[in-house]
Amino acid sequence: MDKVLDVVNVTKIYPNGKKANDCINLEVHKGEIVGIIGPNGAGKTTLLRQILALLEPTEGNITLLGKDIIADPSIIKQEVGYEPQYPLSFPSLTVEETIGFALKFKGYKGEAFSNKLSQIIETLNLGEVRKYYGYQLSPGLIKLQLLGVALAQSESILVLDEPTSMIDIINKNHIWEILSASRADKSLLIASHDMNEVKKLCDRVYLLVNGKVITEGSPGYIASLLKLPCKISFSTSRSDQTEKLLAQKQLEYSLGDGIFDLSVDELSAGIDLIKEINDQTSITYIQFEAPSFDETIMKLVESSHE
Repeated sequence: MDKVLDVVNVTKIYPNGKKANDCINLEVHKGEIVGIIGPNGAGKTTLLRQILALLEPTEGNITLLGKDIIADPSIIKQEVGYEPQYPLSFPSLTVEETIGFALKFKGYKGEAFSNKLSQIIETLNLGEVRKYYGYQLSPGLIKLQLLGVALAQSESILVLDEPTSMIDIINKNHIWEILSASRADKSLLIASHDMNEVKKLCDRVYLLVNGKVITEGSPGYIASLLKLPCKISFSTSRSDQTEKLLAQKQLEYSLGDGIFDLSVDELSAGIDLIKEINDQTSITYIQFEAPSFDETIMKLVESSHE
């Protein structure tokens, strides 16, 4: 797989002596979606700013499509589309003017400009507000507008900092579909606190704590690093019969509104239990996650502070 972004042994020490990044190694390949996660103050934004050539690493190097971004920062303008974390607005510009400026900077003109602008606005469901000025937009709409600017800028890679924060759940799912489809011709690097977003989109994830990468891999791999219980929620056609079975097996559970909630030590044990329950009484609803990606991340962060 072709390497698009390569971060090698990057360390950033600020003038006050604070080490924001400590020997970070990170790769993004063609068509790949990579996530950066971690608690506040972990160094995610500092790392992104260095990848965008807004900060120069104290040590290490960063290459984009094989070019050193410090020696040749023009590669960033040519290839990268960036969405910042905070909803920055342009009060005196309309939505279509804001996205349109980004397209003009990329050299779009005439019919190609009009077609591309309309495509981005329609893709992001911004048609009804395309004539709205920046001061008229909600924070969620501003974030969508900024994603539109990033899509206009990007050639080979999108760098997105909290891309769906402040966005309602309907548009959030729509954005996830857009970003997932974007991998056909782009790579994506996403910094996010939204674990559902990370699990849904990312092929690989880097977990940063105190400026260091403490683990890296697919969400499934990271979830398997610690032995955590399998959590199961389900309902059956005969709750009374299910309660008797669980009592016989001496399993602790909670029951509310017809939904059973319980935990088992292993995924295989959870599957066997569900099969046995279904043989005795039909299961009408089931949801389980084993092991829990979210809980694994929390445990890894906690253990790194010990």
